[in-house]
Amino acid sequence: MTNIQQIARPEETSELKKLLTSVSLIIPAYNDEETVGRLIDDGDALLSQIAGDYEIVVVNDGSKDRTLEVIQGRAEVNPKVRVINHPVNKGFGFTIRELYLAGDKDLIFSLPGDYQYAPKEIIKMAEGLRDYDFVIGLRLHRNDPPRRKMQSKIYNLMLRTFYGHKHKDVNSIKLFRKKIFDKIQLRSQTPFVDAELCIRAERAGFKVVEIPIEHLPRMTQGASGGKFSVIWETFSDLFKMRSTF
Repeated sequence: MTNIQQIARPEETSELKKLLTSVSLIIPAYNDEETVGRLIDDGDALLSQIAGDYEIVVVNDGSKDRTLEVIQGRAEVNPKVRVINHPVNKGFGFTIRELYLAGDKDLIFSLPGDYQYAPKEIIKMAEGLRDYDFVIGLRLHRNDPPRRKMQSKIYNLMLRTFYGHKHKDVNSIKLFRKKIFDKIQLRSQTPFVDAELCIRAERAGFKVVEIPIEHLPRMTQGASGGKFSVIWETFSDLFKMRSTF
């Protein structure tokens, strides 16, 4: 479990609660039985100390392992945990869009169920809330295969070319104000929705910043972001959605 004493000193905790008034930790999970339970536990332990109020919303996206059982087990003993279950897999884009809109608190904080990001990254990212509305976690040292890194570089180049989007890691974890959805509407249901969210928020007048964070090695094989079908639908939306901005 997260060492709260080590990463959040008493004086730091008081200051963080002023920034993190209420937080919805949202977690998409797909075949993450080995990691999602620990992620929920660590997130709960940390947020109980540094957030004024919080909830943990987890979507099981049609996992074929014990992911749903693990999540439901946490929800049975922790009223802060809310479970959404997809009997069949709907994909990351549909799932993360659903989670962005499902959070009930003032702030939305996203973490994938594979634990490639630790909950403690919210401490660094919270500093961005002093001057910004939307914080992206910038992975300086990505623990992904070379092919995934190359795909990301091409994707970000295309976002700059077609949308003038200057940020470098749009598909990383995020911490942002829920009120953004009072002024924007998400239309994509593919992984492009992450870029759409950032671009629409910035164009609506909200301030966006990237803050460096740590990216951990993958411990499971649940993610499908590298599949050709997922890449194709994401790049397809990148082109098709231009007319909606």
